[in-house]
Amino acid sequence: MDINRIINIVKAIPKNKLHDDKTIRKAIQEAGKAAGKTFSDAELNKYVRQFRGFAKGGSSLSLLSMLLKSGVTKSQIDDIKKKMGRK
Repeated sequence: MDINRIINIVKAIPKNKLHDDKTIRKAIQEAGKAAGKTFSDAELNKYVRQFRGFAKGGSSLSLLSMLLKSGVTKSQIDDIKKKMGRK
């Protein structure tokens, strides 16, 4: 999984489009392709709901939990933190 590509896809979403389901859906599909995955409509709808919840100020711990369940490793999460300037 190329986490950098996925981060760039998410960063490319304009702030005024963070609540636009069509834009979020497209970004999730692109991220899935980057990870070699194809999502069903039900999965896309679930991920769009989760993304909207997180974009509204959801807990970073819930995002961390989702990432770990999705196969992202702790070292990849540490790399993300470094890129974001966090320790």
